[in-house]
Amino acid sequence: PVELGPDALAEFEAAFNIESNYGFLLSSYSDVRDVDLYQVFYIGAGIEPPANADEIRAAYERTLTDGPYDIDSTILTAQQVSGFLLAKTGYSLDDMNSRLGWDYVDGYDAYIHYHGDTNFISISCTGGRMIGDALFQIDYEFDGGIYDEEGNHFTGGSVTVSIPDETIQYVSNSLH
Repeated sequence: PVELGPDALAEFEAAFNIESNYGFLLSSYSDVRDVDLYQVFYIGAGIEPPANADEIRAAYERTLTDGPYDIDSTILTAQQVSGFLLAKTGYSLDDMNSRLGWDYVDGYDAYIHYHGDTNFISISCTGGRMIGDALFQIDYEFDGGIYDEEGNHFTGGSVTVSIPDETIQYVSNSLH
């Protein structure tokens, strides 16, 4: 392994702190197909909503017995989700072992998720190394840590990424 210098770590840190990347650091997986898609897409992963998002929301809300929700929603088409995953993991939505867990809107091939916050947490890179051709292992810490559904507290982790071109592709992640 070749240790990364401060400039390279700063580049990874900047990348990990944007919407399209930080969700991949919020769950443990030895195979990226097991990543928690709920965390990755919680607020849309930086993907612009489809042009017909209002129409999709209205169609979904017509199915609700208690009327529309009064909180933020994120809407993505299956095609958007699959294309994003292909770029970030090398796998499409159908290839993933985990499921998105959002509500599916029939007739639009779209997903909708209502949420009250952003789930964003600041990430600091504490070390890293090149472990192969365009393959990197980066150690990081969370500002304040995160909790999983069982109440376990994690302060950071180690992520393995590949950069075959200009796009970070996730391989594995281990929280600690």
